Amino acid sequence: MSPRWRACSCHENDPPMSVSSEDSPMSSHTHAVTPMPGESEYCPDVVAVVVTYDPTPDILLPVLEAAARQVSAIIVVDNASKQSPHDRIAMVSRNLGAEVEVLIQTNNRGLGFGYNLGIERAQLRAAAFVLLLDQDSELEFGAVARLRAAHIELAQQGLMAAAVGPRYRDAGDGSLSEFVRVGGCRFKRIPCEAGRRTVNTDFLISSGSLMPMAALEAVGMMDEGLFIDHIDTEWCFRARSLGFGVFGVCDAVMRHSLGERRMAIWFLRWRKVPVHPSFRYYYIFRNSILLRHRPYMPIKWRHADLSRLFQMVFFFGLLVPNRLANMRMMWRGLRDGLKGVTGKL
Repeated sequence: MSPRWRACSCHENDPPMSVSSEDSPMSSHTHAVTPMPGESEYCPDVVAVVVTYDPTPDILLPVLEAAARQVSAIIVVDNASKQSPHDRIAMVSRNLGAEVEVLIQTNNRGLGFGYNLGIERAQLRAAAFVLLLDQDSELEFGAVARLRAAHIELAQQGLMAAAVGPRYRDAGDGSLSEFVRVGGCRFKRIPCEAGRRTVNTDFLISSGSLMPMAALEAVGMMDEGLFIDHIDTEWCFRARSLGFGVFGVCDAVMRHSLGERRMAIWFLRWRKVPVHPSFRYYYIFRNSILLRHRPYMPIKWRHADLSRLFQMVFFFGLLVPNRLANMRMMWRGLRDGLKGVTGKL
């Protein structure tokens, strides 16, 4: 299927402004994105999809406020939170510049299912693009418009972009991420050079990714069987196997946190590593094994990811306080991956 690229102006029909609250390594510290004179941040043909699970209002509401200034509508898919966010979202959405649709699920069917449900609702709204967001990913000024403009520039150069994504600013220390390519037995950082708007990368994190509907029609939806981890990795490599590209956009930024917290660990040098709840290591290890059997996953990724798994065993299985629980989840994930188990733990 040949993708159909559709251009839009991100300067039309500006909505009313609402009051805002204040496996990628980190790099430089920079200030927040500064608007260019006359720059608009509203894109009328973009719909955002936010998947939530037990969100805290002080984190989720600024995410919605920032997105509402930049897209035409927001689809919130809640994966059976213990306390439904519907009423809180409905209360604040009256003051937002975009329509907010909340879909409450009775069972947690995973991140991939949530994204797919939201994408289907965006299709019904005739959206040209879908923006995927986690519940803790807050867009900085003009992020969507800059992603959108970068996509148009790539299309004009004859490059079919399945997804473009922003850099993310760590919510803890304010550092900016770099994009990643696979090389040898490791993941290599690709810096944003001065004057360079886009970076050809191998994959992006799902949150913040802007995807044209034409690419989703050609590549297919997210793999719901993976449940949570590696959903973005799998989709990006599937897209690349079909001739699409995946690009990072240097001047688009969002605030985001990897892991529940970051821990300083000494191994040859001090490193700050993201620490996840133990159950996440189950999905990371299981899905890494599952993806090794997909024909479109490159050999170089398999080698680099295997090295990454060994590092995770060392760091999170030996050096952190919850190491025994982590090791049990890693082992169970490895076992279930070899058995071909998918879905929820």
